[in-house]
Amino acid sequence: MEHFDSVMEDIGFGRVHLFATLTLGLLQMLTIQETMGMGVIGPAAVCDLRMNEAQLASLTAAGFMGIICSSYFWGYITDKKGRRWTLLRTITISNLCSLASMFTVTFTGFFVMRFITCIFVAGPSFVAATYLSEFCSHRIMVRSITHLYMFTGFAMISCPAWATLFLSSGLIEFEEELVGSLTLRPWRTLGCVYILPGVFAFLLLLLLPESPKFLLMIGETKRGLATMEWISRKNTGRTLSEDQIKRLLAYQELVQVKRRKEHQNFLRSMLDDAMPLVRKPYVGYFTCVCLVMFVLGLLTHGLGIWFTAMRNRCNMRLGNTQGMTLCRILFVPETGPFIETESDLDVVCSDSFKGFNDSFILGSVYVVLYNLCWASLFCVHKKVMFVFSLVASSTFGFLLIFVTNYTMQLFSLVFLIAFPGIIIGLLGGSLLVFVPTYLRGKALCISLMWCRCGAAVGAMLVGSKIQYNCELFLLAISILPLIAACMEGYLPL
Repeated sequence: MEHFDSVMEDIGFGRVHLFATLTLGLLQMLTIQETMGMGVIGPAAVCDLRMNEAQLASLTAAGFMGIICSSYFWGYITDKKGRRWTLLRTITISNLCSLASMFTVTFTGFFVMRFITCIFVAGPSFVAATYLSEFCSHRIMVRSITHLYMFTGFAMISCPAWATLFLSSGLIEFEEELVGSLTLRPWRTLGCVYILPGVFAFLLLLLLPESPKFLLMIGETKRGLATMEWISRKNTGRTLSEDQIKRLLAYQELVQVKRRKEHQNFLRSMLDDAMPLVRKPYVGYFTCVCLVMFVLGLLTHGLGIWFTAMRNRCNMRLGNTQGMTLCRILFVPETGPFIETESDLDVVCSDSFKGFNDSFILGSVYVVLYNLCWASLFCVHKKVMFVFSLVASSTFGFLLIFVTNYTMQLFSLVFLIAFPGIIIGLLGGSLLVFVPTYLRGKALCISLMWCRCGAAVGAMLVGSKIQYNCELFLLAISILPLIAACMEGYLPL
């Protein structure tokens, strides 16, 4: 391992890393817009698809369930076929399925197509970080992965930006009958726009080579050395030296041993390839990573997917809300989480929202926190950042239960969601450093699968249960970050 790492250190950070971060960052935006974007599109599609509250909650979780079902499969495929090979195929199919989902006319059809779409969105959501990590030395890997996940913040800004244009600006209002009961309305067009990062990422990815680490690992010596030569020329303007080539060949001799054993049975091969992760020396750390990822996913994505709808409901309330807590504003009188019938609320069956300013704030906070996290990695230990972020998230969760000031309510909810979000990138980057190349794709996919499990559970719980005892629900999810923080000693940080 140190042979490859030393060559990457010689080459240094440069244009290849910036281009790869941009390309794979667009894939991160695609993942967020295809999953979290349902928090905007779902409520806007309620009337067209005749959804009730339970169906709306399940729709928001459909994408996460699709990702969960296919996670390990894509981890296995990317370690067998290649990072770039997997990305090109999953991006293409996910974009086509996403377009098709926007032209369904029933809840069942929409749910099934969103589920299928996110089966393939799972590819870029997991593989992008693995791919980028193999262009980096260990010294810059965690910081590079943190910058990659910063595109989550850009997606959190672009989602409401596009939604403002199509749903709340009043500039784009149309209703065109196409075929049968299919009517083209702004929310359907918005769903098509959300795939644009995937389209651009696909085109940029055509200009990038396969991971050099993967090529050397599978014995593609000529292609692997050619890729490293390309990286060296782009970053330094020089070719590889004879000493660097010798170190790369020495690295290949070491890692090829790991892949000599093969199985004819596909399922048995998938199972056996993951076995090292549940044996020493990885099992303890890896298990803890998965448990913490579940908690982070529940808070960041499970609660976060409802952020726009919750803030929209608060902003729609016309009565006096002074002195009212968030729970009282949302659920007094109690009529359901996000479809209102109270006399002091605007009630219309349309796909318009009262604006997305609060969502812009969430996205901006994400970008700021990711950059602060990146800068802090130069001088602060990762464990300190991990514990601080989770304690801060928990503190803001407790505040959210009883604060009555509008601004405090907004930022308490924002920080409750955002702090765990930056930890996902930090923990994922640390895991990639901890495991060897031949396990890297599977390890990240399985850990992030647990993150999506938490997201699916959180999305369904918030959508269907929070209205029955809002304060107790907020108390419970505010305790979860503290539990995760207590596990810092068992994580590869």
